[in-house]
Amino acid sequence: MNSDSLDNRSNPNSNLTAEDCSLPIAHGIALITTNTIVGVLGTLGNLLVCVAVVTNPRLRRPSNYLLFSLTIADLIVTMVCEPLVIAILYRRTFFNDCATDLELPYIILSMLSCSASVVHMAAISVDRFIAIVYPLHHRSIMEGFGLKAMLITSWAYPIVVPILSAVVPATFPKGYLALAMFALSYATVFLCYSLIVISLVKHRKQRNQLRAHSSSDVSQSQVEIRVAFTLAIVIFVFVACWFPLIGILYATRKPLVKRHGAAYMWMRTLALSNSAMNFLIYGSRMKNFREAFTVIGKRILGVLTPKCSRTRVYNLNRETQLNRVGVFHQISKQRRTNDQAFVVSRQYLMAGRRTCNDEELMPFTALPSYLRFAFSFRQRS
Repeated sequence: MNSDSLDNRSNPNSNLTAEDCSLPIAHGIALITTNTIVGVLGTLGNLLVCVAVVTNPRLRRPSNYLLFSLTIADLIVTMVCEPLVIAILYRRTFFNDCATDLELPYIILSMLSCSASVVHMAAISVDRFIAIVYPLHHRSIMEGFGLKAMLITSWAYPIVVPILSAVVPATFPKGYLALAMFALSYATVFLCYSLIVISLVKHRKQRNQLRAHSSSDVSQSQVEIRVAFTLAIVIFVFVACWFPLIGILYATRKPLVKRHGAAYMWMRTLALSNSAMNFLIYGSRMKNFREAFTVIGKRILGVLTPKCSRTRVYNLNRETQLNRVGVFHQISKQRRTNDQAFVVSRQYLMAGRRTCNDEELMPFTALPSYLRFAFSFRQRS
């Protein structure tokens, strides 16, 4: 959840002056550039993750569906929140404008996205706990009701908390709702990964028994452990990016730096940049994602690269044509069958398929008559 939501004031920008909203030119340009790179890179990377999960059957598993849902939350940041931040920075840098009309939608959307991310972290931790500690029951639990319950909770909770914040009386400390959600989510993460570590220690002590099992069971266990470690990296990076903004600014229930100053904006940028990091972690740590990214990249390059038409026949130089003619006459003298002639003529057609230069193409009718006869005879027979 965005740190602005932790403030009890209904309009945090109401008392800001033009001096409070101004940013140094150097910091403003650097912040705009950084947020632009994060927005573009994060959007492309998160879309790549979504396409990979949708198009690759090997990635259609419960844990990856949770990552897909987490990626949707990241897309809200990179596609919507980042453009709002860039517009806010632009107006504060060059016009000393507080941009209060943009701050409110930014706070709402970033609050939704970050809250969803935190709850997703907890859901992913529970999924990894079940997969490693209870591997025989993981599939039945997740394919039954577990995955649906996790996805519904991951999005319902972030939506309900802001609604409750608007409904409860003004005298109620609304910041405690957000803190309660953070505390519950991180307690779940800590508990699940603590139990995972304990379970792995027990498995290490039972290594001799694991060797007696089939190699496929051991390999599957190693895969699950690697996935759990990868998702632990995702959680650690998330905490590292958001801690300066949430922990330091509100450790004493009041900002320790100037609100909307340069330091505050750099902390906000660091927090938002987390949404552009997850796909890099997936690609570097998970082989299936890395292979899926490679396939998608090749398809994109294949669409952008011009291809040769399969209906065209490539031209051959004079020497190559004479060689083909000599081979064909040699077969004719030996009274080979028409099938052999067809094979030779097909080799004649395929020999020149090396480049896509249209100047080296010639039509089928330009082939020698005996080769055209071989093809037509083959089709009639």
